[in-house]
Amino acid sequence: MERQEGTGGFRRDEALMAVARLSISDPEFLNGLRADLESALWRYGFALSPQETREAREYFAAKTGDRDDDVVRDLENQLREYPPVDANGWWRWRIH
Repeated sequence: MERQEGTGGFRRDEALMAVARLSISDPEFLNGLRADLESALWRYGFALSPQETREAREYFAAKTGDRDDDVVRDLENQLREYPPVDANGWWRWRIH
């Protein structure tokens, strides 16, 4: 678990990757995230930090016009490229 000062708390790669994996395998979860991210996370038992929630919200907001299949394919590609891809060494939701 990493602590980032000034960013709203803890950020865990594992938590974000779990959200991405479940989005890929569960269409109902993906639809819930796209409709109401916080409610879907709560319903499925995720307790993300403010920073993690913000990153997920920004990712899905950027995918608003995309089809579910396109979002799933993008998440699959991102998970395939793990280990982390950003300058800080953390897995990131990349918005294309």
